[in-house]
Amino acid sequence: MTQNKEKLKRYYFLTTFAVIAFIIMSIAVGFVIEEHNNFEKTLRINKQNLMDSKKQTLKSIVDSVAQQVRLTISESENNLKERIDERLNLAYSAAEAVNAAAKNTKDAEDDVKAALSGMVWGKNYIFIFDMNGYVISSPLQKHLEGKNVLESSNQKLRQTMEKSLQTLKTTDTVEFNVAWTKPGEKTAPAKFVKLRRFAPLNWVIGYGEYFDDFTLEVQSRLITQLESIKLPEDGYIFMSDYSGMSLTKPARNKFMLNVQDSNGKFIVKEMIKLAQNGGGFYEYVMPPFPGMKPEKKLSYVTGINGWNWYIGTGIYLTDFENEYAKRMHAEKQDSIKELGVVLLLLSAVLVLAGLVTLVMSNRMEKLIDRHSQEIKRKNEELRSLNISLESKVAEKTVELTTLNASLEKRVKDEIEKNREQEHIMFQQGRLAAMGEMLSNIAHQWRQPLNNIGLYIQDIQDAQEAGELSKDYLDKSVVTCLNIIQHMSATIDNFRDFFKPDKERVLFDVNDCVKQSLTLLRAGIENSHIEIRNELEQCSKVAGVPGEYSQVLVNIITNAKDALIDNNVKNPCITIRSWSENHIASVSVENNGQGIPENIAEKIFEPYFTTKEEGKGTGIGLYFSKIIIEKNMGGKITFKNTKNGVVFFVSLPEADEDPSYL
Repeated sequence: MTQNKEKLKRYYFLTTFAVIAFIIMSIAVGFVIEEHNNFEKTLRINKQNLMDSKKQTLKSIVDSVAQQVRLTISESENNLKERIDERLNLAYSAAEAVNAAAKNTKDAEDDVKAALSGMVWGKNYIFIFDMNGYVISSPLQKHLEGKNVLESSNQKLRQTMEKSLQTLKTTDTVEFNVAWTKPGEKTAPAKFVKLRRFAPLNWVIGYGEYFDDFTLEVQSRLITQLESIKLPEDGYIFMSDYSGMSLTKPARNKFMLNVQDSNGKFIVKEMIKLAQNGGGFYEYVMPPFPGMKPEKKLSYVTGINGWNWYIGTGIYLTDFENEYAKRMHAEKQDSIKELGVVLLLLSAVLVLAGLVTLVMSNRMEKLIDRHSQEIKRKNEELRSLNISLESKVAEKTVELTTLNASLEKRVKDEIEKNREQEHIMFQQGRLAAMGEMLSNIAHQWRQPLNNIGLYIQDIQDAQEAGELSKDYLDKSVVTCLNIIQHMSATIDNFRDFFKPDKERVLFDVNDCVKQSLTLLRAGIENSHIEIRNELEQCSKVAGVPGEYSQVLVNIITNAKDALIDNNVKNPCITIRSWSENHIASVSVENNGQGIPENIAEKIFEPYFTTKEEGKGTGIGLYFSKIIIEKNMGGKITFKNTKNGVVFFVSLPEADEDPSYL
């Protein structure tokens, strides 16, 4: 026995160690292969990521510059107007100062003309003419002085000036765009002009600038700014117009449309196409410009359509490759170091696994002995447990048989208790409704009884005065009998409403609405609540009309109480009926406060009420829901409106055939 244990121990040790060694070596080989594949994959991904990063940087730089140029274009017109305003205001202030210092009007006219004739900026100048259109001062076009601009051969200029002079009669300034001949030239490009009336001399002082000159000025300033931008790795911003004329270094003012690289690509032509189509990347060989490397280059360009320019920048691909090679060399060295550390750790794990296996083989021997003893003990316990279990099963079988015998009786008893409880709650609801009805009947009877009393007193007075004739007596009796008959009809309605008849019949929901209002109208009108009826013709439904009327009474009474409790101004209850998709519906809407969201889910629960203690039982809506949904197969719902709440009572329309019932 001892020999077998030793063999088992040795076999366990050698087998386990061999399996662990195989697993560790497999992991090591797999790790090396996986690391190599990952490294190759990383090389490709890193190169692509680095290139994408470079591209994104190029695009960001170009888009940022392009955005600045577009912003300059959009603001150029405002800048032009501001400069014109500034210079015109300067001239106007000078004219005011000179005029104030002059002794008389003639001196003022001469002094103002002399002062403003010196205000010249390039080809732009301050000019003066009177309100009739005669030119008083034109420093760079003296031949126009004394002539009338309203007699100009330029029809558009003439019409514009006529309109402007007319406008200046009611306003101080006017501005416009017009074709205006440049001094010393025959061309008449567009010019923005602003005029200001000088009231002391009844003159017009004007100033304007040519759009093309201003645009060239802005472009020149912008080009200078862009050329001063220094980018990393000797990068720079380049610009050309769509005709191929280079606007910036290294080929400023050179026509580049037909420039080709060493592969025969028309570099500028292709860049213009990209810019006109929204921008993009372009790869080419840099031409041998002074100071530039004739190497492969990647550029990004985009268009400035307002000026027909394109803007771009780029990187040399050889610089990119060198940078990438340096990064990959560093990553490769790091990967080799990591691989060496992993192999060293695996070797240590293998040695540790051998020691652990040896220890575990010794423990296994002890566990086998202990396990054999445990198995014997468990077998003895299992036999004892089987005997005990058979006894418990027999006992539980007897208990289950007894429980099944009594369960049916207990279920019937609980059902009967629930039915009795519902009956009690239903009677409470009917008694509450009866109390409300009795109050309404009291309201309806009070006035008729007063009238009968008045008639009896009147008959007595007539008899004492000797004026009681047979006709007068008969007429008074008939009137009193009619009043009594009306009071009797009220009792009939009350009796019909509360009769215990549960037979299902076909009935009209509009009849139930009218009956309910007859019983409630006195109490509602006594509370000064307006009742609005909007009843449409509906098909008949099947059910117990008295129960349906009680549902309406509950809802209308709740609406009345809500209006009274909330002290609503101009209270109103609106009752509507309609038929749609074979469903007969009645809605009761009030303009009191709606139902708060925190209690909306509880209003149909039994004994839930928001009224003060003693004023509500909390079972009206509960049994209304049972009557409509359980007894009649309909639906009762509600929703809050802008000013209150509306309840909906819907029943399916019934077949007119009595067999339906």
